[in-house]
Amino acid sequence: MKTHRALVLLAFALTACGAPPGGPGETSTVTAPIAAPVDDCTGETPLVPGVPGSPGHLVPTEISPDGQSELALMMRTMQADLRAAREAIVAGKPVAGMRERHRKMRCSWPTTASDRNPVFDGFAQAYLAKVAVLETAPPAQAAEAFHGVLDACRACHQQSCPGPIAAIEALRITAP
Repeated sequence: MKTHRALVLLAFALTACGAPPGGPGETSTVTAPIAAPVDDCTGETPLVPGVPGSPGHLVPTEISPDGQSELALMMRTMQADLRAAREAIVAGKPVAGMRERHRKMRCSWPTTASDRNPVFDGFAQAYLAKVAVLETAPPAQAAEAFHGVLDACRACHQQSCPGPIAAIEALRITAP
């Protein structure tokens, strides 16, 4: 972070506070580097105690009256979004954006704290990459991209928490 700030300040100084060098009519070829967006939700993001879905603060649902973790709730949202995406694809409509909402899986409290680890985060990143492909896929490739998303779900759930695999497979688009 210090290095990036120093580079921005240096670029700013080299452009004489934004004024073109040499005088009127001359333009600068020096530009400040564009800062990459900071991802505030990664596998390294500290989790906040006390939020709904954190240990001791599980969220009761119809499916789970004793409560669900933040990540379990996120997975329910993801499942609903994927159902909607499936319906859109079958109807030949564009898929609504999901990645921004789903990226929170990387910084959500899991049911079992030890499940938040580099392996899970790697699977989460692979899943989010597949979602990005789906969101930009042309209609002719949308079903294939959707199945790529489902494959990413299945890969993670085969590694840990295999219960949802049947629900994942039920989302597949089959030929009429």
